[in-house]
Amino acid sequence: MFISISILVLSVFVSELLIHKYIFSSSNPPEPIKTTNKQITLSDINWSEQSKTLIVALDINCRFCNESAPFYKHLIETLKGKNVKLIAVLPSDIQESRTHLNKLGLVDIEVKQAALDDLQVNGTPTLLLVNDKGEVTNYWVGKLPLNKQAEVINKITS
Repeated sequence: MFISISILVLSVFVSELLIHKYIFSSSNPPEPIKTTNKQITLSDINWSEQSKTLIVALDINCRFCNESAPFYKHLIETLKGKNVKLIAVLPSDIQESRTHLNKLGLVDIEVKQAALDDLQVNGTPTLLLVNDKGEVTNYWVGKLPLNKQAEVINKITS
């Protein structure tokens, strides 16, 4: 009898732990290192060619990156004809990254390969708004709710 009760209590505890971890956990990855006003270095990028650059740090295995693809597609359309460059940075091989982004409908975006550490970022997706000196002025982390998406668009178009 005591063993049955112990097993039942343990089962309830484990079930509750799993429910909290997988159902009620935050859908966003960890916050990045505070990168505001830090210099970003990416090869072949001349920051002064445009007033702003939006770097979208992604990973092909990131669920939140894939779920955010419609927003990134909207960003591509919003930035056409503006003096803002949009760059997707992934740690994967460029061809593999480009193929993955094409499957998501993100075809008109520059793709670079770099480690997340190079961007001073801990998780994906992370958006970094960079000025014409290569300094991060704003950043956003995770799958963004509508109000944060509007904030990004406002910052990059103002």
